[in-house]
Amino acid sequence: MNSAPDASTDIPEASLPLHEHLQAVTESLAAARTQAEVLDVVLKPALRALSALAGGVLLVNEDRRALQMAAHQGYAPGVQTIWQDGPLDDQVPAADVLRTQKALYFEHAGELKAVYPELEAQTGALAAVATAVLPMFLDGRPLGTLVLDFKEPHTFTREERRFLRTLASQCAGALGRAEGLRLLERHLDERTRTSLEDARAHEAFVAFTEAVGSETDLHPLVQQAITVLQNRFSGSTVIYCEEEDGLWKGRIWSSDLRPDQIVMVAAGVSIETPLIAEIIRTRQPVFTDEWPGSHEEAARSKDYGAAGGYPLIVNGELHWLLSVGLRNTRHWSEADRALVRAVGRALNLALERTETARQLTRQNAELQARTRALEGFAELTRDLSLTTDPLLLIRRAQEVVMSMLADGAALYFVPEGGRWYNRVQHGTLHSPELQAAVDAGLPGTTGMLISWNTGQPYFQDVYDQADAQLPHLVGHISASVTLPLRVEGTPTGILAFVLFHQRVWSSVDRVVLETAIQSLELALDRAAKTRRLEEERTALETFTRFAELVGSETDVQALVQQAINLLNETCDVEAIHFEREGEVFKATVWCQQLDQNLLPLLLQGFPLQHSGIAKLLLQNTAAFIDHWSNTGLLIKETEVYQAVAGYPYSIDGVLESVLMIGSKTTAIWDERTKGIFRAVGRSLDLALDRARQTRMVIIQRDALKAQTQELATRTRQLEDSAQELETFSNSVSHDLRTPVRHMLGFLLLAKKELGDQINERAARHLDVVGQAGAQMNTLIDALLDLSRTAQQNLRPGLVDLNEIMTQIQATLMPDLSTRNIEWSVTDLPRVWGDWDALKQVLTQLTENAVKFTRTRDPATIRIWAEDQGEMWSISVQDNGLGFDPQYRDRLFNMFQRLHTAKEASGTGVGLASVRRLILKHGGQVFAEGQIGQGATFSFTLPKAHAPK
Repeated sequence: MNSAPDASTDIPEASLPLHEHLQAVTESLAAARTQAEVLDVVLKPALRALSALAGGVLLVNEDRRALQMAAHQGYAPGVQTIWQDGPLDDQVPAADVLRTQKALYFEHAGELKAVYPELEAQTGALAAVATAVLPMFLDGRPLGTLVLDFKEPHTFTREERRFLRTLASQCAGALGRAEGLRLLERHLDERTRTSLEDARAHEAFVAFTEAVGSETDLHPLVQQAITVLQNRFSGSTVIYCEEEDGLWKGRIWSSDLRPDQIVMVAAGVSIETPLIAEIIRTRQPVFTDEWPGSHEEAARSKDYGAAGGYPLIVNGELHWLLSVGLRNTRHWSEADRALVRAVGRALNLALERTETARQLTRQNAELQARTRALEGFAELTRDLSLTTDPLLLIRRAQEVVMSMLADGAALYFVPEGGRWYNRVQHGTLHSPELQAAVDAGLPGTTGMLISWNTGQPYFQDVYDQADAQLPHLVGHISASVTLPLRVEGTPTGILAFVLFHQRVWSSVDRVVLETAIQSLELALDRAAKTRRLEEERTALETFTRFAELVGSETDVQALVQQAINLLNETCDVEAIHFEREGEVFKATVWCQQLDQNLLPLLLQGFPLQHSGIAKLLLQNTAAFIDHWSNTGLLIKETEVYQAVAGYPYSIDGVLESVLMIGSKTTAIWDERTKGIFRAVGRSLDLALDRARQTRMVIIQRDALKAQTQELATRTRQLEDSAQELETFSNSVSHDLRTPVRHMLGFLLLAKKELGDQINERAARHLDVVGQAGAQMNTLIDALLDLSRTAQQNLRPGLVDLNEIMTQIQATLMPDLSTRNIEWSVTDLPRVWGDWDALKQVLTQLTENAVKFTRTRDPATIRIWAEDQGEMWSISVQDNGLGFDPQYRDRLFNMFQRLHTAKEASGTGVGLASVRRLILKHGGQVFAEGQIGQGATFSFTLPKAHAPK
């Protein structure tokens, strides 16, 4: 049986970075001379580098019509794979990548099969779990396909895709070089090596290919290519050009150019020059015989008979080209073209390697910068492992970052009241006026606002002096960056770094700064958690101590005094308790240290709603005010306190008392004092609530006995009244039936007696009396049914609501044959209840839905259940007449109808019976609806007795 590639193939795991694998491939390809050697050099590193299971290379055959497997590694011998020889126009991955010139990556099991569903059946093999398929082109023509298979899902990273593209490109170049060598060798063999010039050119080309194998300096590489071509073409001119500002300017050229030609070449030629325009258009080598073709070109280039150009493309971009002008011939032979292509491909390969090396160097620099930043912040974390002050952590982070940057300053801004205030700074701004403006608060720059709103860094290579709104003070700032800072996921401020010299923020700089921010945020998160734990520990200890002090005390004065004493012992504060009297708050308990000049004023009382702390107390939690003297004092003598705090005590949402503390030694409350005050305030709140509840218990205990006795008496009275009401309802129903029956009987006799003598008006009157009598009988029957419902004893058991609904639908269906009704009955639960009662409930609700949708086509009736935890909810919904939702409470009352008899018949008793039956089951009934939009009736049943 055919299978996927053999999973047992011994392919070592990747142990080297991709760039080292690539470097090894480049060096090995330089020595590869044949197609087999090239493919062997390419496949092995590709498998090792990406830990691939197996791989292969399919090449376009000589007639350019088919793909053939040229080499493979890792597949089990004799096992068929999906990678097989076939025509180029087949709809298979290997051919498709050549048509689209785009690589295919299948990263998960089934992805390749989803795109090519018939491939496995066509090939008789199974696709691998993950696969990469890359096209190889040689001078714009399809050369073949590189395939890698994986036995596990594989996500191809950007670096891996770049590695594979470069590997495929190098493989194509190496195959082209091998082809060039083969063609050259064939040409030399055909001429029986009689041409010394061809021999010298071959030796030069070999020397060139050896040189490009390890050379990374551009100038020697180009010079070596020029030497190879000049050795092959006597008297030729070779120029290496780069594109700049719309011109192709010569950078390196052969020594045969005259000074006037050098000036022209260095100045550049237009991209509209026919030869160059064709190269740009096709991105392929261009060879021109009998060159130039116009008189203007002939005037400039009369020394040359033929010309050619080879585009040098790196990472898909054309910025360089190699041009060749021939003096001694006006025609290009195939051998000459092949040599130029081979030299061009080799030089292109060297340029790609040089660019790859440059990118790897930059990546290494970024990694080193990140490593230095991590090391710096690891050291910072160790140094500040016992520090919980966030501003100190930010300052140390600023120091670490600025040590990696040049002359500049670091600032930390926080938003307050529409302005941004500098809280931590490292380094000087080199301007006293600018420093004063920063200290006074800034309105916010574009960088700050962008970073704050987007959560992303904002880099400025050239500082926008107008944006700072202080252009006359920031002329010496050259570059800047703003970075948002978060603590436990919440934005807290902006870190800004300004530099006083010109700088382009590199990717390395970005790595350093972003790593710094990440490390700082981790340190701040740790510090915040540590402070919170310390506050919670202190609060818990204080709470426990207060609970031990007050014990079971219920006297309010004693409880408050214990709280004040505890605050005086644990914090350097003065504490006072105020209670409401009307609209003022008066001191009732205070500490012994209270200023005796202030005490009379506090005993007199003051309106708390006019004080600076009133708004904060409305939050019903501890309120803290720093710099108390700046708040506008209601009592001037309280200016002896630098900071004030209060804890409110409310009863039924009304503020009744406040515990307040004041500090004479500090203007800013620290976290420890806040934690203790919150704990004492909360503990006192619980104690006061316990005292109030104790008093209420004593009061309520005496009232409970009287209420219990009164309740028992009323219960007996209600039971008697209910029995009498049921008896009365039964009696009335039976007593009414006989007179109604007599009335209808004598009405029938009167009609027979009168016969044809009765006039139309009298007949109509008699019909109305008859209809009223019939309605009366219906109401009497409904009243008797309701009475029986009330007296009915439930026989609870396990009831399957699905069986009930099946019976109800079977009963209704014969009468609904002319109706278009769409039923939707979902699976209903088994519940605990009385079978007959629940059938009566569902029948009533279903018949109502059928009745009130008679004008709808189609009518829709939906019945479903919902699990509400302790209850089941069953609902019946229709698209019928609906009802006004403001009258929903009347629906379940006796004889209440919201529709006329013409709209829908009925007695107004059915829903009342439903409610009685559901209430007897311990449930509730509900109704929702809108006029003309249908209604939903629901009832609940408890699960308490239902078996699990």
